[in-house]
Amino acid sequence: MANDTLALTADWDLDLDDQGNLRTVGDATASDVQTGPGMRLAQDVATRLRAWRGEVWFDTTQGIDYPRYLGLAPSVIQLRADFQSEALLVPLCQTALADLDLSRGTRTVGGTLYLSDINANTAEVTV
Repeated sequence: MANDTLALTADWDLDLDDQGNLRTVGDATASDVQTGPGMRLAQDVATRLRAWRGEVWFDTTQGIDYPRYLGLAPSVIQLRADFQSEALLVPLCQTALADLDLSRGTRTVGGTLYLSDINANTAEVTV
């Protein structure tokens, strides 16, 4: 069974192909870095990480529990664990390794999640 999803642009809008059709990424599309299964995995994980816990109305367990970090000096170890755990809840995601940094001066979190699925497709998600 092919697992495809609608492709998103860099600013998280739906993307169109050359003929004006909605573009997809995943197993049934041509396998390259921008369209193959690795891109579907990256996009699915990124979507899940951008959601606040309880925000996804059809499954309120999805997303990161961001409010527990607001107003505090969070532990980078706990943030990494939360991001990795949430990524591993995406279907077919087998490994997730978060390399995150916390900038206390700008109060931002950034970094990269390194992912692989059960078919050995790899992907990276920039946070």
